[in-house]
Amino acid sequence: MSASAGLVPEEDTATVSTAARAVERQHRSGPAWGTWILRVLVFVVVLGLWQLADNRVLPDYLISSPTQVARTLWEYATGVQSGLWTDIRVTGEELLLGYAVGVVGGLAVGLLLGYWRLGAAVLGPLIGAVNGIPKIALAPLFLIWFGIGVQSKIAIAAMTVFFVMFYNTYMGVLTMPDNLVNVLRVMGAGRSTIIRRVTLPQISVPVLAGMKSSVSFAMIGVIVGEFIASQNGVGYLINTATQNFDSATVFAGIVVLMVMIAIGMLLVGALERWALRWQRD
Repeated sequence: MSASAGLVPEEDTATVSTAARAVERQHRSGPAWGTWILRVLVFVVVLGLWQLADNRVLPDYLISSPTQVARTLWEYATGVQSGLWTDIRVTGEELLLGYAVGVVGGLAVGLLLGYWRLGAAVLGPLIGAVNGIPKIALAPLFLIWFGIGVQSKIAIAAMTVFFVMFYNTYMGVLTMPDNLVNVLRVMGAGRSTIIRRVTLPQISVPVLAGMKSSVSFAMIGVIVGEFIASQNGVGYLINTATQNFDSATVFAGIVVLMVMIAIGMLLVGALERWALRWQRD
């Protein structure tokens, strides 16, 4: 007899189940309309204060203004000022390739060392030491190795993503229920069955969480590389505008980066909902 059937009245159990389903529906449907309205109001207030502060509290070359940033973005988007679409394409390629290499590498090494305990014991301190080095300190080394082209930015982005994915995957394997694996082995399940039925569901949550947070990490790696040495890219655009005290273009570049990160997060979020649908079934 289950605890709920013996200790909790059936009416209470039904109430709890109904409440749980309501919470789940609310979670799926997202924030309420009131929350969205408050968010828009906060956004409008921040933009209004920013507009009022321009040339009143701080000079224009330091903070520009929302209207000037919007005008700059429009000029770049319509071709009045050239180069933005090329910069977006270059940064997008670096982001996508660096992210993919980092995710695959971190996932593979995390799985390998998660199962190979001797390897984890030997290589663990070295991986931890390399991870402790500020990535910006390693960026010049990657530029020497791979040049100022897209390869160095891909390498820097992959490195930043690798450690996030490695630790998430590694911890997912370590927390796997050994008893369940042993029971399946006793029942005659092969390695592929164990991986499909236990390993993948167990590590899916930390791996997908790592993939989601890695989008911004990959962008940091790309922009750091473009700041140090590059000929194209949104980071190059921002860096050049900074040297010219063109704060409107700096903010325009930041807006573009925010949009690119948001798109990446939405795509990974869709993958997460698809991959974790087994939890809702």
